[in-house]
Amino acid sequence: MVNPIGSWIDFGYWGERVLSMVGIGIHWGILQYVLGLPFAAFILQLIYLRTKDKDYLRISKTLVKAMAIVFAVGAATGTLVEFGLIVVWPNVLTAVGKWLYFPMYAEVFAFIMEVMITYLLYYGWDKLSDVTRTILTFFAFIGPWYSGAMILSANAYMNVPTGLLPDYNATTGQWLYSLGYPKLLLDVPSAYVAILNVTKLESLGMTIKGTTSDGVLVYIPVTIVNRLVYESFNQYTVNQSILKAVLNSNVLSNQAVMQTPVLNIVNAIMDSTVKYFGIYTYLFQSPDFIPTMLHSIGAGLVVTGFTMIAGFGTRYLSVKDEKYKKYLEKALKFSIIFSLIVIIYEGLIAGDMMGKTVAKYNPEKFAAIEGTQPGFTSIASLLHLDKIEAFLAYSSFSAHLPNYSQIPQLWGQLGNFGVNVSSYLPPLIIDYSYYAMVITGVLLGIYALILTGYLLFRGVNKINRFWLYLGIPAAILAQFASLMGWGTREIGRLPWIVYGVMALNVGSTLNQPALWQDVLVSLFYVIIVIALVYTVYRFLWVPSKKEILEEVK
Repeated sequence: MVNPIGSWIDFGYWGERVLSMVGIGIHWGILQYVLGLPFAAFILQLIYLRTKDKDYLRISKTLVKAMAIVFAVGAATGTLVEFGLIVVWPNVLTAVGKWLYFPMYAEVFAFIMEVMITYLLYYGWDKLSDVTRTILTFFAFIGPWYSGAMILSANAYMNVPTGLLPDYNATTGQWLYSLGYPKLLLDVPSAYVAILNVTKLESLGMTIKGTTSDGVLVYIPVTIVNRLVYESFNQYTVNQSILKAVLNSNVLSNQAVMQTPVLNIVNAIMDSTVKYFGIYTYLFQSPDFIPTMLHSIGAGLVVTGFTMIAGFGTRYLSVKDEKYKKYLEKALKFSIIFSLIVIIYEGLIAGDMMGKTVAKYNPEKFAAIEGTQPGFTSIASLLHLDKIEAFLAYSSFSAHLPNYSQIPQLWGQLGNFGVNVSSYLPPLIIDYSYYAMVITGVLLGIYALILTGYLLFRGVNKINRFWLYLGIPAAILAQFASLMGWGTREIGRLPWIVYGVMALNVGSTLNQPALWQDVLVSLFYVIIVIALVYTVYRFLWVPSKKEILEEVK
């Protein structure tokens, strides 16, 4: 029997992985509200401008207050996450920093926009005109979306590097490892092309696409790329490198070439490649960027929507003031419709795009998601979803799901090009995390449909109390579904930090954190979350409980 948990644990590097999982998980849980609350507030502003019903303006202000509280904590945890990336995975920034700098630098301006607009709205709400307030609320959600896009461009590249050719043919069900796939498009400077034996490289799977003004565009198997990156960070010279095997014979006696650090060659190739794609757009050209951005924003909207249902719904259950109840009915109606729309968008549009991208460009991860391994009990097989998943992924019921058992333990290796990684098989545990996300999402969709049915046929005041009480577990499940989706994405990339390019053993720090450090940092994040919940309770829930919120005076 296959042990999905054991295979996940066996990848090692647990100190760094724990710090990353806890830090990113907490930050993402908070960040979703920064993505969703201002957007919902903006929609409410538009409704207010159209109807002149001040209750919608009051609801919008409540959401802006919540956003201001959450934003402060989100900014702090985001800083910790970025600092952790530098400390825990230093070689990642060393490897990709030269073309990662633009989105990270641009993200600073997004952050400044968020800070200014959030607090302009918070402190100047009653002093602004209706139009000015609406414009600021528009930029209040554009700022976080812009910021998220910059960060997600880096994450998208780590999942699917720009110029990647995938290694699976769904029509035939064939893995293409023997042909050197997956391959990465690189612009190799002419000076290096002149000393390489092209015939030997072609025998290893290299294919030439064309030429540039000062180089040759080449699809190179990621196995070779991965090995060269490994050698770069281990101070290899050409004489010690796999490059020695593909040099022209007349170069082998040239000591200047043989003593050249592999890092110098890799840097030159990547500089040329980034210049070819465009230094400001290189990361954004990853096929994974648009689906990742749309799916992540959708997750934030879903979590926000169901949290609004929980907050306004439970408040509605306990109030007696009729004027306040009418206000809450409008808030609850908006929250329900908003939640239904965004979860349909997330599941049928953004989720579909994301799934197709994973299936095409990360077929190993997709094979693990579907659990296509003999001896493994997968959710897809239990529910007989194989044909449906094939259609959703490849738009054909006759398409073949990638066979996990046919992925070699050291997949795609050519000769002795390995980098001392015990396994390149993504952990099968993501089959469970993925379907936990899908099933939870379906349940949330059904819940939103039931509440919408009450709105359409009976009215808010006729919603059964049972369904309103379910708002709190629904909000928790929305967070759970989002975290399971993010976990599927990141755990499924193992052992890669950058898919096909950099493995865990290359990118991690030499000073691996001790257990007590992991525990201390984790406790710190838990305290932050508790403090955030308490702050929201004191600033939003307690005043509303007394029914003297300034929004409903």
